[in-house]
Amino acid sequence: MSRRRWVFVGLSALTLLAIALLAVFTGQQSARASALLTSSEAPQEQAVPGQYMWNYSVKFVCGFQPPLKQTPGVEPLGEPVVKPANYATDINIHNYNYKTVLLRKKLLVLVETTATGQNIVREPKTTEPRAFAQVTLGPDFATLDDCNGLWGILHQNIPPPATMLLFTGYLVILSPLDIDVDVVYTAATPWLIDQQPGSISEDVERVTGKRVFVPAGALPNE
Repeated sequence: MSRRRWVFVGLSALTLLAIALLAVFTGQQSARASALLTSSEAPQEQAVPGQYMWNYSVKFVCGFQPPLKQTPGVEPLGEPVVKPANYATDINIHNYNYKTVLLRKKLLVLVETTATGQNIVREPKTTEPRAFAQVTLGPDFATLDDCNGLWGILHQNIPPPATMLLFTGYLVILSPLDIDVDVVYTAATPWLIDQQPGSISEDVERVTGKRVFVPAGALPNE
């Protein structure tokens, strides 16, 4: 074998060895980076006890918003939170899993009307959950929350009034499993406005759940 051929064979062997060493080094770096990424992605689960749950934030609008009272010669200040009408919200919940689930509920109120006026959580004001509830839903079972039910969560052992005044906010539903949540919104325009016959509008929406981490002790009765 000529000297040139020996040199060629030697160079080929060195090239293959270099490629093999590079592959080993790259694999080690990739594994190290993957380990670092995994540890940085999940520090909360390791450091804070808790669990992941499905979160459904359901907007509700309930009660009667009367027309603004106008004083002759005085311009009204701005707009009401919603236009004058009678509002109702029907929240339908279906457990499509063939497994019983415990649902946890939180009620956040943004507008509450009393005989003395309206309390509006308008920015920069903020609010936190004011009331909590829970319900067990069997496999393929369903239930609903309406304005009367939301009133009951907020005002324990007090029946809703015959004419419910406007209150709005969020009903937050937490579930260990994904479920169906659909909402029916109804608004009836009162005939008192311009002395015209009233009208009714209706809308149905599906609420999409999001996965959230719930630290242990964040919910009552845990």
